[in-house]
Amino acid sequence: MRIAYLPDGRTANAAYRSIGPMLALAERGHETRQLELDRIDAWHSTLRWCELLHLHRVCDGGVVELARAAQATGAAVVWDDDDDVTRVPRGTAGYADAGGAKGKKRLAARSKLFEAVDLVTTPSAVLADVFREGGAPEVQVIENYVLDAFRGDRAPRNGGFRIGWVAAGEHLLDLEHVPVASALQRLLDAHPHVHVTTIGVRLGLTSDRYLHMSGVPLTRLLHHVSAFDVGIAPLSTQLAMNLARSNVKLKEYAAVGVPWLASPIGPYTGLGERQGGRLVADDRWHDELDALVTNDRARRKLAKRATRWGNEQSIRRNAGCWERAFAHAMDRARSRVAA
Repeated sequence: MRIAYLPDGRTANAAYRSIGPMLALAERGHETRQLELDRIDAWHSTLRWCELLHLHRVCDGGVVELARAAQATGAAVVWDDDDDVTRVPRGTAGYADAGGAKGKKRLAARSKLFEAVDLVTTPSAVLADVFREGGAPEVQVIENYVLDAFRGDRAPRNGGFRIGWVAAGEHLLDLEHVPVASALQRLLDAHPHVHVTTIGVRLGLTSDRYLHMSGVPLTRLLHHVSAFDVGIAPLSTQLAMNLARSNVKLKEYAAVGVPWLASPIGPYTGLGERQGGRLVADDRWHDELDALVTNDRARRKLAKRATRWGNEQSIRRNAGCWERAFAHAMDRARSRVAA
């Protein structure tokens, strides 16, 4: 296949849903060329070359015209998003950029774009329903997978027991409903060898064994995660946006052999000990964490299972999902041209 792709910047979302999959497809022998938002002058020569145009998240700023131009050449057009940024809750960092009137404007642009695409992809069944209701001609679910290039060196473990949480700032809303912070504080108070690290979200924990990292480069994320003895992924059932999240956080923990504990909702439903972790009810966070702190054998058993599952969850090993979806989109495009 000859694939042109336009990622929405160089964000983590773009890495999971555009740049990473395209690199994996290139390794399988497909030709790929990246478009840039500020180089519209170069778009049309690439469209004459490509058989498929892949758009990540962007739906305005000339993108509708780009999609129509691609279809006019007979190319298939695939649009992807791993979030519904039109439904960002108030009080989160993203609301100023995508909430309120801006969200409505984006929703209108997205509906218009759906008229010029052959297929929509997303990692969430919940989002798939949202996009179908929004006018997408056809939607396929392709999960997020771990970025192969970032599974590099492991961080040294300097003794003790480290509980880690990778979470962006909007997860502060989860803490209003899930008592994770108080559970972690109790563990720090009760066990002198326990350490807690959060990457992204800041907790008000009172201990010199609590480490907050405001953020790390995506290329080094798994390096820092590999220092955890257990990774956590609490989500509140009170926030609708959580139902549409992907399960890639657990895959990243598992990819570096870290067992995990997660809330039993949305993307984590159906996962468990076979994947190297356990699902935790809101009132059980302290007890389940304490059980792993005090039972090395159980934790090591989960770590082995996490490693086994994590080794299967790389983009490279699952690039066939994208390959099949793109082939299907090209079949739809050929039928469209013939009609």
